[in-house]
Amino acid sequence: MTEDLQNNPLFSGLDDEGLKQIERIAQRRNIKKGEGLFFQGEEARGFFMVLRGRIKVFRLSTQGQEYVMRVAGPGETLAEAAVFSGKSYPASAEALEDSQLYYFIKSDFIQLIRREPQLALNMMSGLSLLLRHLAQQVEDLSLKEVSSRLARYILDQARNGSAPLAAGLQVPLAMKKNLLASRLGTIGETLSRTLAKMKQREVIEIIKDVVVIRNPELLKEIAGGAKL
Repeated sequence: MTEDLQNNPLFSGLDDEGLKQIERIAQRRNIKKGEGLFFQGEEARGFFMVLRGRIKVFRLSTQGQEYVMRVAGPGETLAEAAVFSGKSYPASAEALEDSQLYYFIKSDFIQLIRREPQLALNMMSGLSLLLRHLAQQVEDLSLKEVSSRLARYILDQARNGSAPLAAGLQVPLAMKKNLLASRLGTIGETLSRTLAKMKQREVIEIIKDVVVIRNPELLKEIAGGAKL
């Protein structure tokens, strides 16, 4: 458990005693594929850290349309912003596969922050990064074409890996196309057409569930708003 915690930015910098205190308040939870973790509008009583599996965080419009805000994987935390900035979860979360998580009750964590100031500093840093990420999402959805959103997504996934961005770099598609379409604020048909157009222009190649970057410079231009 200590190793799992140390790999998360929220708990980095804590000494052994601080990590032990975190372990004391962490509750392990197992959820099945398709099971809800929390729901939009529900009182935010705690937040989560993913150990195994993937969790989809999404919002539903008044018309029932789903928008995927993010997919959280191992080592990532969920809903800490909702817990410390509001009374309810602004989105819902659902397991995309069988998953294991740690759950931290808000009241227990607040008491711990009072004893471990490093946690508060880490949380401020994490929430700042989350705010920047959400601001980028708003900009992409409101100002950019689907091709730009898709190109940025591919680049972000590529940068999460250890290999430098270059022609031939393989980027696994972590989401199915319908889920990715929702993440990009579009529909499956539009996403398929955009992928086909990128392949036609030899920006990328798709081999099963892997995107192979063929022209990284053009991909960056499209991500910046250039027409496909």
